Amino acid sequence: MAILVVAYIALVIYRLPAVGEKQRTADTIATIQAQKVTLADVMGTNLPPQPYEPENDATVAGLDKNNNGIRDDVELAIFAKYPHSAKIRAAELQYAMTEQMFLTDVTNTDTWKAVAEEDSRAFTCALKVISYNQTVEVQDMVLNTDLRKNAEQKAFNFITSHGSASGPACDIDLNSLPN
Repeated sequence: MAILVVAYIALVIYRLPAVGEKQRTADTIATIQAQKVTLADVMGTNLPPQPYEPENDATVAGLDKNNNGIRDDVELAIFAKYPHSAKIRAAELQYAMTEQMFLTDVTNTDTWKAVAEEDSRAFTCALKVISYNQTVEVQDMVLNTDLRKNAEQKAFNFITSHGSASGPACDIDLNSLPN
């Protein structure tokens, strides 16, 4: 009987990391699905300061001083390029956010799938107001260092089939925005 008890305890201890990993994955997926561009992001209510490039490019995540899920240098570049079009900013910011998620939130096939679904939704939104070439420009802004390109390649090691995320393509109703 003692051997069975010891074996059971060993099995429970052995399984603890797997249970923790499942919870971390579930938490990450919930965060991915909850992250949305807001009207304040689109209108520039809380724009970050210009980041110091060496500090910003020292990590995959870069700097996000206003904590909106969009790297500061990318956010500022979109505002600089489209100062008079809230619609384009909304679409590009949403797409940039999901492209960044590939770099920072993918740890397994389940998280890759969640990011891919949100990215597909963002890409669909972007194509409502910008061209395919402009989506490539957003990708290039997000993948602006070898460190980030390598992180994307690592994320795509978890590639799997996926469907579409539920809900409308755009986080912000583009028809409600000026220009």
